Parts: sequence; structure tokens; C-alpha cells
Amino acid sequence: MTVTALPQADRGKELLGALGGARSAVTEALDVPLESLTDRQVEEAVTEAAALESQAQAVRLRLAAEAERRTVEATDASTGTDAWLSKLTGDRREQLKGGLLLARLLQERYGQTLTALNEGRIRLEQARIIVACLEVTADQVLEANPTLLTQAEELLIGKANGIGNKSGIPMPPVRLRREARRIYATLDTETHLAHLKASVRRAESRARTNTWLTMTDIDADTTAGRFQIPKRHGAWLRSVLEALSAPRRYGRDKAGNEVTDDSAENLGYYDILGLALCELIEHLPKDHLPRGGTTMLVHLQLADLTAALADAGCATTDGLVDISAAEARRMACEAGIVPVVLGSGSAPLDLGRTTRLHTDKQRQALSVVYDSCAIAGCERPFAWCEIHHLRPWARGGGTDLDNAIPVCWHHHRAAEDPDYELVRHSATEWMFKRLRARRLR
Repeated sequence: MTVTALPQADRGKELLGALGGARSAVTEALDVPLESLTDRQVEEAVTEAAALESQAQAVRLRLAAEAERRTVEATDASTGTDAWLSKLTGDRREQLKGGLLLARLLQERYGQTLTALNEGRIRLEQARIIVACLEVTADQVLEANPTLLTQAEELLIGKANGIGNKSGIPMPPVRLRREARRIYATLDTETHLAHLKASVRRAESRARTNTWLTMTDIDADTTAGRFQIPKRHGAWLRSVLEALSAPRRYGRDKAGNEVTDDSAENLGYYDILGLALCELIEHLPKDHLPRGGTTMLVHLQLADLTAALADAGCATTDGLVDISAAEARRMACEAGIVPVVLGSGSAPLDLGRTTRLHTDKQRQALSVVYDSCAIAGCERPFAWCEIHHLRPWARGGGTDLDNAIPVCWHHHRAAEDPDYELVRHSATEWMFKRLRARRLR
């Protein structure tokens, strides 16, 4: 009897052919005019495209894991599998390194998640979250009861693709991560408490490690920045900034009557947050800051300090920032901002005229009359208000109670603006009257 060896299938050629066919199919899909699709077909196409993307990413993870197993980096003296992959794909090494770890864990420990990704039932980001969150206590869970880890993984996959949710809608990454911290709640109480505690601690450590801030001077007038902070601090900051948002244009006075605030500008959400951040910075508790950072010196000429508000003038802070004389006057209404008044030849005449500032006792007296900003319809609490001279100090106005009203950061700026006039609305309320259209400055 003669035995003939059958030719073995070339699996590499098979894989390359499948990938080439998939690309050809995608190319055909790109040529389809989308205007001809119904709304339902668009919805189905989005779902199919997302599943296709997941499957393509699963193939990449498998290939990356195989490349790492073979130590292919030795073939061209690369410093690691991630570096070797980066040369081929152009992706960042950090991203590829994380992908290698994910691929290894999927193959070694999280087979259900790998299958769901292979089949396009979950997204790559969801797979990352499932693995990362379960891995926090995986060793302890496997040692105590291996079936718990399998059950938790199955539950999370169901929540990720929507099958395990009442709404049937896939769970977005932020909610999925939160759910993963509590995934053992219905499985085992002791494991749940240990997993929740470890997950929160790890999240806090990760957030601290990834906290940063950058600031860059864009030009002579503005500074731009970006930051990343722990989520709890971000939530606090957002709530504070939204509470400090610019006053509403339409409101009600203390008698309940509708009032219109002409000084309230029609700004977008991000513009409002930016101005609120400026207000927050100006009201930081200077008495608790390190020595040397508690006082800002503002240098301005005596003529600019005493000039009419309509007259242009400028001042310079000790940080070499140019500001208008009107802004310097507004800032000088609060302690901690000390005006250095200069005479001829820039010789200092006076370093902080304390009679210009209202005392703590005067603020306490005003707080009996006012519980918020004195502008009708503004609800900014008194504690956040600055004391404004109704008749400017620079024009002879006294620092006494009958010449003082509390105004919030926004309305104090408007009070120093010559385009507006303060008029009395009631015994304890004032309003702004626009005198002219805003001028280009």
C-alpha cells in the first residue's frame, strides 16, 4: 500500500487572503451612496461597522501576542515588541505596550471577553475595562473561588453589549467602569467589599499618577492651559464654576418682580466657565497661601488712579502683566491687592492706602442689610461679593457705609465700566442702565 502525504493548508496564506477579502468588502461598502439608505439601514450599518472594527482589533491583538511570543524584535534589533509593531503601524509605543498586555491577559485568563471581542459583540475599550477592573482582585478571587471570576466576567460582557441591561442598550465606558467595581455585589458579599475597596484605591492612585497641568502664555494678554485631575476634583471644580456662572439676563428682584440685567452678556457655556474660573482665582483664600504668594502689587500712576473712568490708563502687576487702570481700581477694592501709587518719575507715593479699603467691621455691617449681590436679580451670596464705592474713591468718594454696596465679580466689572450707570431699584437693590453701545477697546 502506498501512502501519499496530503499537502498541508497554508494557514498564513489563508489569513492574508481573508484580511484582503475583508478590506475589499470594506472598499465596496465605502462606495455605497449613503443618501440612498433608510434611517433603519443607517442604524444597522453603524452597528455592523462597530462590530467589524472590534473584530479587526481582535485580529491585531492576536497578531501582536504572536509576535511577542516569537520575540520578533530580535530580527531587526528593536528594543521590544512594541517598538517592532510601532515601525509597522505608526502607533505610539505606549499604546501598543498596553495592547500587548491586554492580548496576553485575554488569552490567559479572560477567554469569554476575547470571544465576545472576536465576534464583535463588545468594543475594544469595553474589553480593556472588563480586564483591567477584574484584574485588580483576580488573583485573590481565583484562589478563593475561580467560578466567581467567570461569573463576573459574563455579567460585565452582558452589560457591555446591552444584553444584561434593562434598556438593552450597550453600557458606555464610564458607566461600565463604575459597574465593574460593584460586579460582585450580587455574587458574594465578602468578595464584593474587598473588590470595591481595592478598585477605589487603585483608581485614586492611578488618578494621582495621571494628574498634570500645563500653562502657556499665548500672547501679551492671554494664557492657555490644559489639565488632567482626579475625577472627584473635576466634579468639585465643575460644580463651583457652574455656581459662579455669569448672572442670568432675566431674573426677579426681592419683591418678585421681573427685572432685566443689561450687563449680563449672551455667552456660551465654555465662555461662562472661563470667566467663572477667573472669579474663583481672584477669591482664593490669600491668608492660607504660602508666604510670598499672598499679595499682588499693582503699579499705576496717580493720575490714572484718580482719573475719570472713561479715561484710558494702564497699570502693571508684579508679574509683568499689563491691565487697565479701571481693572486695577476694581481689584484694589479688596484686601490682598495692594496698589503702588506712583508720582512723577515713577517714584512711589503710597503703598496701599488702607482708607480706600472697607474694613471687616464695615463688611459685617453691610451683611446685615444685604444677603447677596446688591444688583436686582443676582443671587451671588454676600460672602463672594466685593465692596464697591458708589461714588468712586478716586473722585472723592468716602469709604463709609452709605457709599458702599456689595457686588459680585461680574457686576463689579460692570460697575467700573463707563458704558453702564448704576441706578437705584429699591431700598437695597440697584440696576444697571446701559448708556451707550459697547465700544471697541
